[in-house]
Amino acid sequence: MARRTDGGWPDGPRSLPPRRRRRTRRGFPVVALGAMAVGVVGCLVMLPAVSNACQTVPDASDASASRTASAIARGSDVLIVGDSYTTGRGSYDGTHGWAQDLVAERGWDATIDGVPGTGYVNTGATKSTRWNYLSRIERSDSIDPALVIVQGSQNDWLVSADTLERRVERTLRTAKRQWPDAVVVAIGPSAPQPLARTTTGISDAVAAGARAAGVTYVDALDGRWFTTTNSASYAARDGQHLNDAGYLYLAGRIDDALEALATPRMREQCA
Repeated sequence: MARRTDGGWPDGPRSLPPRRRRRTRRGFPVVALGAMAVGVVGCLVMLPAVSNACQTVPDASDASASRTASAIARGSDVLIVGDSYTTGRGSYDGTHGWAQDLVAERGWDATIDGVPGTGYVNTGATKSTRWNYLSRIERSDSIDPALVIVQGSQNDWLVSADTLERRVERTLRTAKRQWPDAVVVAIGPSAPQPLARTTTGISDAVAAGARAAGVTYVDALDGRWFTTTNSASYAARDGQHLNDAGYLYLAGRIDDALEALATPRMREQCA
């Protein structure tokens, strides 16, 4: 079941009804040449049969995929840290976003720590550094997650790229040091269009910080998750957040990204 931490917001922690999401996953002409063809076939028969000598198999040395597969398995302990997207602002009750949908789908034992307006640097309405991502991760040291997902942060739009990159690196390094056995994944800005176009610089800075920390970065902008075509269906009325369909869609894209990380690289093995 999911546990929520909301930074002491007026509504306080509450139990939310799980919602299942319906998803679907995406799976030489021959010319008769008479006697000449017979001759060609005869030559081919004499060639050594090499087509079946090699096959593509999972790379057993791909330990990262194996760790991720274990971390995202049903029942895993998971920590999700993020902003109002993780809280679910814009959804049917304002408190049910992608994180809640993904946790319900995966059957994780999750702590969902979403605080609106916050980021790697931004403290939101709290005006206290106690509520940026780094401080909240440090205060979560009593739990032992197999998977840590850090979402955001388009709220850091007033922060310089250099400052944001350094803070992202520090935050993610802290998560890795605090939970050395956990898989840590950073999810970048995932706003609908046209807002998404304004988050390119933020995404680049977060990606650079994650890379420096040795953490996998999932780039929603590069993946074109939200386009001019689909954003109208997924955006909340304020144009800044997602509606129920949007959060279900975002949960699905993040789920697909995690599955991809859990899929071993393939290599060619020859007899």
